[in-house]
Amino acid sequence: MILALTWACGKSGNGDPAAKAAANGQTPATKSQPGNPAGKASPGAKGPGGEPQLEALPVNIETVSRQSLNAYLVLNGIVEPERKVEVFSRLSAYVKQIVKEEGAFVKENDVLAILDDTEIRISHEQARIALEQAKLSLDEAEKNLARSQELFKKELISEQEYQTAEASHQQRRLDYQNREQVSKDLELQLNWTKIRSLAEGYVTERLIEVGGRVTSNQKVYTVEDFKPLLIRVFVPTSDALRLKTGLPAEVSTEIIKGEAFKGTVTLINPRIDVQTGTIKVTVEAYDDTLRLKPGMFVEVRIATGKKDNVLVIPRKAILYKQGKTYVFILKDGLAGQREITLGLTEEDLAEVASGIAEGDVIISVGVENLKDGQPVTVLK
Repeated sequence: MILALTWACGKSGNGDPAAKAAANGQTPATKSQPGNPAGKASPGAKGPGGEPQLEALPVNIETVSRQSLNAYLVLNGIVEPERKVEVFSRLSAYVKQIVKEEGAFVKENDVLAILDDTEIRISHEQARIALEQAKLSLDEAEKNLARSQELFKKELISEQEYQTAEASHQQRRLDYQNREQVSKDLELQLNWTKIRSLAEGYVTERLIEVGGRVTSNQKVYTVEDFKPLLIRVFVPTSDALRLKTGLPAEVSTEIIKGEAFKGTVTLINPRIDVQTGTIKVTVEAYDDTLRLKPGMFVEVRIATGKKDNVLVIPRKAILYKQGKTYVFILKDGLAGQREITLGLTEEDLAEVASGIAEGDVIISVGVENLKDGQPVTVLK
């Protein structure tokens, strides 16, 4: 028994130092762990108030400045030609020659196609000969009438003979007029064998082939005028009240990236569509390169106003929360949330009506995950 007690006392005296310290009422010393030196906060560490410390996030910053800003009304529409003219055949005949193909530029009265005129030429020649014969008969009747008048005055012929000569002259005159009209009609038909454009523009549709037969009033060509091109957009009534003819516009399309075509507001319909509550507005666009084509879906930006010397920030710096707008201000290495009021917007820029001042430094990139009072690391 004496040996057991002696062994136990020795074990207690040579044990864990922490146990000794605890036995004496002292706080045990904390050992440093490899890779985490004593005194450095680790992830998840808490601050003096017991709240988790926020990590510094990388951000980009910009200084609030003043500049001019335009107000735009952005709408969508489809490009249309200024004029679309359908050409019809006036005769029934076979197609002899195609003169203009699709895509060709034509002027008014240019020949598009030629119809076979053999039958009409024969008829026209016969009518010409008959007209000449009628003219000879009329000339002879006029001479006979003049001679009868002289003889009647001298009472050398009876009144009945004079009236017969007068009636013959009248008949010859009517016959000549009739044959003259027939000749003119056939001459007109000869002219119709050449199908002509009724407007200046580009051939966008050809509906006939050589050797095919067309009938009277059959559609054979379509010609469209691309100068200018038209875009008809439908504007909400509240926005349409700010518009007027002559306002500049820009037309762009995803098909032709990075380029905008100049345009002008030319027509504003005075009537409101009761079903949609919109007003039809026509914008003329100009493109001499012909890259902007009818049928393209485009975006139309109409400049409705301009403000000079206003506070401007990038739109990417703006946060939207519960119907309010905010930005983060950088001060002493911390991000401070600030409520703002916006004005005009133009592409990637926005006017700030209130909430910040010129020269303030705002965070423009990296605002999505920021919290008020969070430290940040400025990249640029």
